[in-house]
Amino acid sequence: MKISSTIMAAAAAVILSTAAAGCSSKTGTSVSAPETSASSETDTAATTEQISGESTSTNVSTTVTTTAEKTTETTASTTVTSAEKATEKPAEATTAEAVKKGCESSFEAAKAYYNAYLTNNADAVYDLFCQEEIAAYEAYIGTTDLLEGRNPQAVFKRSAVIDAIKQSMGAIRGIMAEKSDVPPEKWTTSLAEQTLKPTGENELKDFNKTLGTEFTAGSGCGYVYYKDGNEEHDFIGNGCAFVELDGRWYLSFSSVLKSELITYMDI
Repeated sequence: MKISSTIMAAAAAVILSTAAAGCSSKTGTSVSAPETSASSETDTAATTEQISGESTSTNVSTTVTTTAEKTTETTASTTVTSAEKATEKPAEATTAEAVKKGCESSFEAAKAYYNAYLTNNADAVYDLFCQEEIAAYEAYIGTTDLLEGRNPQAVFKRSAVIDAIKQSMGAIRGIMAEKSDVPPEKWTTSLAEQTLKPTGENELKDFNKTLGTEFTAGSGCGYVYYKDGNEEHDFIGNGCAFVELDGRWYLSFSSVLKSELITYMDI
């Protein structure tokens, strides 16, 4: 079933708010797009030393001795190379595991978010979420009756959320097709750094208290304009909000769920 207005009002309590100025005329704790929103996404190759010189001496014993020395040197070099290669793989794996998620700033996260919508990349949107917030949101919802006894982890599993993102992207592209003949990849948005507004300290405290999280900052944008490449047509698009944890910025799962994706979820 579709979520009722009563449930929407209850869910709004966990949604990160953006500053009112410049984003939305609505008040409260949710990030909402206006009604015109589209929802309404070394090899370190060892260099074994090559010994190619040949002795010009006529002394046979000297030549043999030199050859033996060269053979020993080559063997030693090969042994060192093998040892180095043996230690390379764990180092590479460690580096891959250490790759940080999130973005350096809320603006970089916002650019990644809208670029994913323009390129129709739902997985890229999902990868912008903070896993800590998803787990916290699922735990919070599990304490309410909003899901009528269903398992939050099943309702908000990755495949279900990505499917909702794809539907949201489809809605955006549908409006693009109605507005202009310009293909989606040629469209841009009006996103700018000043478009994002920092979340108030009290709002952030309430957000953390409700979800049991420890985000250190938040910021958001009520909406942007999607503009075709010819600058002839535009429309108001989807809003977004972001949270900071350990110096990295993430797309706020609970905020985007409320403002954009809830329409496409089986709730």
